Amino acid sequence: MESLYYHFSNELRKARALVKKIYTGKRPISDLPTAIQHFVNQSGFLSLGNIHQVKIEWKNAMLKFSQNRSWKPISCLQYNFLPDPIRLVYMKTKILGLLGVEALDSFRHGNGNMMVKVAKLFKLVHAKGHEMDKAELVTLLAETMIIPDYALQTYIQWEEIDLYTVKGTINYHGLKASGLFYFNEEFQIIRFETDDRFYTRSNSELLQTKWTAECKDYTKQNDIIFPSMFSATWNFPQGDFTYFKGEIKKIVFSD
Repeated sequence: MESLYYHFSNELRKARALVKKIYTGKRPISDLPTAIQHFVNQSGFLSLGNIHQVKIEWKNAMLKFSQNRSWKPISCLQYNFLPDPIRLVYMKTKILGLLGVEALDSFRHGNGNMMVKVAKLFKLVHAKGHEMDKAELVTLLAETMIIPDYALQTYIQWEEIDLYTVKGTINYHGLKASGLFYFNEEFQIIRFETDDRFYTRSNSELLQTKWTAECKDYTKQNDIIFPSMFSATWNFPQGDFTYFKGEIKKIVFSD
């Protein structure tokens, strides 16, 4: 039985062969809201030219599978591609200290997918469909906080709410999703909020739920500035459920 890492590696090869053949166009930075302009300029990303691949290595990554469970350490490796917004994330951990669990979280050509396998054999989760497509698309929009080059892509539109709040809307492959970016006084993104994600209940029912991603501790690596610490939270009416937290160990850019 094939492991999810095999599928992850195969999708990486396909993405690398495809992205340089696609050109969606970039908008001038002067067309962006003031906060986004400051954010992109001070990040240093403009000096990189045309980026096609971003490798994100995570450390101290933790997941909570439900509100009543304890944090579970995971290993996490992520690739994002431009201009075609492809996102591939491979995660693994163990349950009961013995059984290996793999997950592949992906967005490719308008299709979102989350697959989870136990012991490389048993498929525990395979989430797909319109709701998953939209949820993965808006997650990619949120990652503008890590990869500011997304802000220049023509499939994302921006609307200034006020000096420190900007609405982003991504339109791709017939899908549309949006969210609010919040900035501090230094024009660093500190939070992203959206209503375009869906929480999966224990009975597999999908519930549209407000979702928040927060970032902090901006760091500098090879003249590129990016936030290094992240958390993701479901904002239920009865209270918040933070289910992911982690740090970026390293970012590698390829043209």
